[in-house]
Amino acid sequence: MTSHELEITTLYIYPVKSCRGIQVDSWKTNKFGFMYDRFWMIVDENYKFRTQREFPKHQESIENYHFHLTQKSLHVLQKAVVWSNNLDAYDCGDEAATWITEYMGVSSRIVYKSTQELRNLEECAPTEQVLGFKPQTAFADKFPFLLISEESLSDVNNRVSSPVIMRNFRPNIVVKGCRFPFEEDTWKKFVIGEDDENLFYVARLCTRCIVTNVNPETGERKSNEVYETLQSYRRLDKKSKHRPCIGVHLVHKKIGTKINIGDKIRIIDSS
Repeated sequence: MTSHELEITTLYIYPVKSCRGIQVDSWKTNKFGFMYDRFWMIVDENYKFRTQREFPKHQESIENYHFHLTQKSLHVLQKAVVWSNNLDAYDCGDEAATWITEYMGVSSRIVYKSTQELRNLEECAPTEQVLGFKPQTAFADKFPFLLISEESLSDVNNRVSSPVIMRNFRPNIVVKGCRFPFEEDTWKKFVIGEDDENLFYVARLCTRCIVTNVNPETGERKSNEVYETLQSYRRLDKKSKHRPCIGVHLVHKKIGTKINIGDKIRIIDSS
């Protein structure tokens, strides 16, 4: 149990994978993570996902996109490709495809994650025996949640010439009150709020890519300073030795709970 007070300060959901997130005051969880988080995805004509790595325009604000992309427009079930995973996804139709193609400037379509298919997580995730259900996620790269502390961001900004903001790292949950930067690396299990059943397990550190250099307000990438700075002191993942880490991936135990700004975090287990 922590002797210092940890508190959630910011929450984000990202309805469309790799697009700009939406800041919320509170949000419910489902079996995939936050409700609707990474449930839509922009793909090419072969249904391979498009990201900010090739199309920084994703980072610009798509006004009201979360209202336009509803299940009412779902069409044919397809196989969409996210890295090496072939996932069941519904094509959202030609109207949505025309709209996003005009916005992106390149032939694109929009798909929606099928809720019927189980997408297993990496082997380091808690087991079904621990959670009571099989952990899974929608179109997120690896895990349902990403958490970063404000203290970790401050440490990065003390090392770069131009400060960056939390949106550069695309977390779902931001906390403050850590005793030192990257304290979240040491957490194994914690509770959010007053309900002891609202457990979160830290599955692994989050390895990063060049998207950390993309300005989340403009979509521009002027230099690789942020990524290179992280590489200089945060190459901690044994499976990805050349990629730096910031933030931790989480898996939740309780489905249907509401997470709020101001909720306290209580560490149950740490190293």
